[in-house]
Amino acid sequence: MVSPDMAAVVTEPESLLTLPAEPGGRRRELSNWTLAVYALPSIPIAFLFLPVSLLMPAYYASTLHVSLAAVGGFLLLSRSADVILDPMIGKWSDATRSRFGRRRLWMMVGTPLLMFGAFILFMPMVPVSGWYLLVASFIIYAGGSTVGLPYSAWGTEIVHTYNGRARMAGIRETAGVIGSLVAAVVAASTGYLGHGVDRYTMSIMGWMIIVLTPLTVWIATSVVGEPPAPEPVRTPWWPSIAALFANRPFRLFCLTYVIFTVGSSVASATLVFYVSDYIGQSNMVGPGILGVSFMTVAFVPAWLWISRRIGKHRATVLSLLASMGLYAGLTPFIHHGQGWLYVGLLCVLGVVSSGFQTLPLGMIGDIIDYDTLIHGQPRGGLFWGVWSFAQKVSPAFAISATLSLLGLFGYSPGAHNTASALKALKYIYCFGPAPFYVVGASLLFWFPIDARRHDIIRRRLDARQARAER
Repeated sequence: MVSPDMAAVVTEPESLLTLPAEPGGRRRELSNWTLAVYALPSIPIAFLFLPVSLLMPAYYASTLHVSLAAVGGFLLLSRSADVILDPMIGKWSDATRSRFGRRRLWMMVGTPLLMFGAFILFMPMVPVSGWYLLVASFIIYAGGSTVGLPYSAWGTEIVHTYNGRARMAGIRETAGVIGSLVAAVVAASTGYLGHGVDRYTMSIMGWMIIVLTPLTVWIATSVVGEPPAPEPVRTPWWPSIAALFANRPFRLFCLTYVIFTVGSSVASATLVFYVSDYIGQSNMVGPGILGVSFMTVAFVPAWLWISRRIGKHRATVLSLLASMGLYAGLTPFIHHGQGWLYVGLLCVLGVVSSGFQTLPLGMIGDIIDYDTLIHGQPRGGLFWGVWSFAQKVSPAFAISATLSLLGLFGYSPGAHNTASALKALKYIYCFGPAPFYVVGASLLFWFPIDARRHDIIRRRLDARQARAER
């Protein structure tokens, strides 16, 4: 699985391996405080994944009475536009030059679009249909891309080392899980007051995005600096994309990420239905999400410790396999009325899934460094654009396929369902993610960039930059 150009990196002469990046022999790392400020926008961005991916299908199907097939189909259709939109935003942010920087300027532009999308998606003022969901979801995800893609590229440019990127990923994803935790607290609190996934609950979610996005983006862009941008190199659009996929580590990473994200999205798409209709305790949705979110945050340091010893990709593999074991091995034994037992199982799931939810983010920067070394041009925005499309289309595909499959088995949200329909819901939730986790983990095990190889890549890049500055 190691390409010829990667092999050339691995066999770099020992004299080059000892070149220091800065006087004193070590690269300057940002403090945890600075990284925490950088991570703040991840809090509202996380709402695009928990409320939108987890709760929105149930909200539009159960409360707003859009059919399951329409919800899944229109969500998938709205994500299809990202195959063009996300790489374009990434490439444009790579080429932007302004006194505000290139990444921070795009985050400022995307903030009002994200706020407007949250308003119309979470708080519709008119009767809705599948077409309304299509437009509203497209707007909120376009805003999310305009904020999130430059934001992600910015993170890889302010941290350079292998373990430093794992630390950045851990802090940023901790902020993201805190966002999920806030959403879970909202769901748990409204559930305590007698509300399920209804207009009251979802309007609070929408206002959280509207308030937190401009606040966190303003703080982060005001406090954290942006490295000077290199001179842009103009390249045609399609050759840029083709060159991107010539990067073998990136191809492998994208493929494995899509596969195991499909698996996790099968569970996400059915969780609310499983708790509400199979377990029969819809008031357990909030505590369950709260428990898994809290434990995910709590165990980020443990997974960072593991990644420093066995590598980010191997730690991610371990997390995936442990999560698969929980889904397929224990969840099938949960029965009707055992909501609190299920909440406890979700807490354990938060412990083991924390690894694959946080560590892959730190691998993207390593891939971008490798691409910069091979091609001589940093294209972080374009990389994040293509990866973001994969990140969003895989849940949309999984949600669409899962909801359609549930419909074929006769399941109807919130209605009186037959025993066979509820059994189908149970088995899809419990066993659906397993094959995707196993295949994704098997492929990711062969990911070629570890700490040693990345250190060689960074030293070559530093040496190249030092020669250019002479």
